[in-house]
Amino acid sequence: MTPPSTDDSTRERGPDEAFCRDCGAVIDARAEICPECGVRQRDPPKSSVDSALDDLFEGGNPFVAAVLSAVFPGLGQLYNRELERGLVFAVGFIVATASVMVLVGFLLAPAVWLYAVYDAYTRAELRAEELQRESGRDRETEISVSEAAGDEAADDEAADNEGIDDEETDDEREE
Repeated sequence: MTPPSTDDSTRERGPDEAFCRDCGAVIDARAEICPECGVRQRDPPKSSVDSALDDLFEGGNPFVAAVLSAVFPGLGQLYNRELERGLVFAVGFIVATASVMVLVGFLLAPAVWLYAVYDAYTRAELRAEELQRESGRDRETEISVSEAAGDEAADDEAADNEGIDDEETDDEREE
């Protein structure tokens, strides 16, 4: 492709701009592809179906966790990727259902079932908040890395300018 113009690579980055990760040209921070060198800066956008399926299978959706746990206690916990907790609820429900023969299960089985639904829902909410915090940290890291790259470029430019000023004073001294 074409090399970046000297005007773009030497000017300072604005608030909504970033440096291309390949050629170093100043580009719009939201740009997916650098207009100078053509290198992709971000992953291509996903379709709504892809993102919906990712959200569904990733876990953390409280409604899905509650429905799964309502179908059979412990499934919602498995959906939340809590294997031990899911197995405890499944075994507890089976034991409570078996205790119906002794008449204790009439109260115990529905109690275990309802608590499993409640637990799956609340744990999925916590997981969703945790995932949002992690994605926020990832964005902050990306921003700080791009800012650090911008600060390094600004420091290098300042050092180059200082070196030019020092050379001029050396020349003036010789005269």
